[in-house]
Amino acid sequence: MVLASKAGGDLLPNSCYSVVCFTEQRDVLDVINLERRDTKKASMASGGADRISALPEELLHHVLSFLRAHEAVRTCALARRWRHLWKSAPALRVTGVKGCKNSGWFVNFVRTLLQRRDPGAHLDSFELELDERDFDFNKPFLPANEWHVNGWFQLAVTCGPRVLLALRTTSGIYENPGEYETLELLNLPLISHHITRLELQMVSLRGRTLNFSGCPALVDLRLEECDIMGNICSPFLKRLSIILGYFRTDPFRARICLPSLASLELIGAMRRAPVLVESMPLLVSAIVRLDSTCVDYCPKNDYGDCHDRQCYGCYGAGAYDRRGQSVLLNGLSEAAELELSVDSQVFIINRDLKLCPTFSKLKTLLLSEWCPGIASDLNVLSCFLQYSPILEKLTLQLTEVPKVPVGTQRSYTPSKQYFACSHLKLVEIKCNEDDVRAHKVMNILSTYGIPLKKVNIQINKKTSGS
Repeated sequence: MVLASKAGGDLLPNSCYSVVCFTEQRDVLDVINLERRDTKKASMASGGADRISALPEELLHHVLSFLRAHEAVRTCALARRWRHLWKSAPALRVTGVKGCKNSGWFVNFVRTLLQRRDPGAHLDSFELELDERDFDFNKPFLPANEWHVNGWFQLAVTCGPRVLLALRTTSGIYENPGEYETLELLNLPLISHHITRLELQMVSLRGRTLNFSGCPALVDLRLEECDIMGNICSPFLKRLSIILGYFRTDPFRARICLPSLASLELIGAMRRAPVLVESMPLLVSAIVRLDSTCVDYCPKNDYGDCHDRQCYGCYGAGAYDRRGQSVLLNGLSEAAELELSVDSQVFIINRDLKLCPTFSKLKTLLLSEWCPGIASDLNVLSCFLQYSPILEKLTLQLTEVPKVPVGTQRSYTPSKQYFACSHLKLVEIKCNEDDVRAHKVMNILSTYGIPLKKVNIQINKKTSGS
């Protein structure tokens, strides 16, 4: 595959200029031409100088970095100075083109855009956004063009973006939006010595792609609505965000091995919760939210052992993997700040707490969607108070809708011992103004030996009409 045009090559083919015909609104060229007409007299008085084109190339490149790729290409018609500037723009943001109904034209445009790029130009970011709001194709773009998208992604990597590489799709570009299979990236390792941030949305990733050991500069990874079909590992990654990840690794749980991680965000884990394989000594902050889309879920038992062999949560595919070993909390035990929100029928956190991990660095804890009437939630609070020796701030955010108790949950008996909590400075209770459970929480805290003078209740007042 050709990666760059020959030196001194011509402009893009005529088909690349025809993008103007697909645009209903005034584009950049239209605006500039209008301004030229409106200021013709002033321009003539100043000798007709093209002051914009006279700006340093660095500033012109900066202007181009704010434009979508097809808008940046159009600027080649402005003046001779602009003719080749788009080939060395520091940022490429490829999107659909409103009004374009020919997917073949779009495929050729993106390929030509990447092939004709100046190979010696500095590239900061490459973003490929396939959003149905930007497309007017007569037929769905995916999966028919999956091979092309994979080629663009690999070609973009060879262009060497130094900051951001992103590939985002939305459900509307698929043939069957309600039953679509997400775009699957080729199962090849990503090799780059420059990329520092990678963002992927609604794509499928297999094991070799999820091994980022070949990207020593990559420190920030965001996966949103992705199918994760392997283990995530990197000795370099510092920030990981997984939003609505679909972990498809049955009959085992996905493993996450990131010894240098400083920040973790795990918002929703469809299928089994992933395993944080080892402690992360550099971890500063973590946010973990698990709802009923996590299949570590049982309406009968708090610990995933209901003795009903028909229960998928307790005995289905992947249920035996790591049974008796920590899944999440051992990996989170080094965090200084932790936000935890768990559905009352998701048992994985309570089961981890039975192993009594110590949160030796934890100073700030937020238990979101917490409910004082649920034994599993009370158990979580009790364990954190007992095993967080330097905890300074505790926030209990009461769920707006009281949780439904687990059918045969083990009853909770308040601890008779007073927890040390010598470093605890503040306990915040966040609730609605008509929530009577706040007083119940106060009583629970007092049984733990926490002075009420350290407790602050924050009332969320309802706005009119709510």
